[in-house]
Amino acid sequence: MTVDDVRRPTRHDLAQRFSHGEREFPTSPLYQRLAGIVAADDGLLAIAERCRAGQQPTNLLFAAVHYLLLSEPGTPVPLAGWYRSLGGTRDPDDPALTTAFTDFCRANEADLTALVSRRLVQTNVVKRSAALRLGLAAIDEPGPVTLLEVGASGGIHLAFDAYRCRIGDTEVGPAGSPVRIETTWRSPRPVPTRIPAIGARLGLDLHPVDLADPAERRWLRALVWPENLAQYELLRAATELVAARRPRILTGDAITALPRLDAELPADRPLVVWHAATRVHVPEERRPAFDAAIGALGRRRRLYTVSLETPDDAAEWYRRYGISYALQVRAGARPARRIAAADGHLTWIEPLSA
Repeated sequence: MTVDDVRRPTRHDLAQRFSHGEREFPTSPLYQRLAGIVAADDGLLAIAERCRAGQQPTNLLFAAVHYLLLSEPGTPVPLAGWYRSLGGTRDPDDPALTTAFTDFCRANEADLTALVSRRLVQTNVVKRSAALRLGLAAIDEPGPVTLLEVGASGGIHLAFDAYRCRIGDTEVGPAGSPVRIETTWRSPRPVPTRIPAIGARLGLDLHPVDLADPAERRWLRALVWPENLAQYELLRAATELVAARRPRILTGDAITALPRLDAELPADRPLVVWHAATRVHVPEERRPAFDAAIGALGRRRRLYTVSLETPDDAAEWYRRYGISYALQVRAGARPARRIAAADGHLTWIEPLSA
């Protein structure tokens, strides 16, 4: 099955999706309000309808609008008055927002359509590197291991061990790092800190982000919700650090690229495959093939998969842990072991019972 064979959401599907903005954007009052505006406007839904199969239309449309606003910071645009990232202070409940947003989208319809049809949701939430650390700590290997990130975007997580990371009261990583992560640890249990040594590291992405390109970096910034200024500052610091390292990130679809990459990856050392908020962007019909492509890498070497994703049993998971991701570790073909729940931006993480 190819991407072209995947069922695309109908206009009705999109309206339903945008109508749940309060759940989808819990820390962005602006996006909560904009989601309701889009859900009720057929013309705006038509723009969102052009997004690629598997991509999240809500995040993609709002990032495209944000990107255009960030591209003209000195040009007075009424809509910018609601964006904290651009110095705006207006209240999202102001009725004038509806006209300002719809006017901006209609005036820039061609550019927005081009962006949502070409771009991907490639958010690099730097704090998710804390989840990678915890996943690695659950692997019983001294190393060195090869680290492969699927859905690497700009490669921010490939430099996870160059960041100072505070999980609860436990700190790890270089004390002088310009990138400082903090996340709440919802447990009296000690934070595991011992991880295997990392050997080679590389990434795979449908469209790797060149961190040396200002337009590409602007896209990453546009994916950060406008109110999340601290998250953007963390991304800026990580981007500067990683850009200097120039991580190796290959271009390709995991389903077709991983079988080719298999022959290149070292067979004499364990492989850790990491993906975070990536599987959710794989069309549902293709997820079994995505999982199988990763699993097949274990035929020639010891394989571990560390993932931070929406679980398949999302409804039951949300009832127990709220809107959050599951941090899972899988050894070879064994069933995955859920080791923690965490919110999408890693403001908190809660270890689970064995």
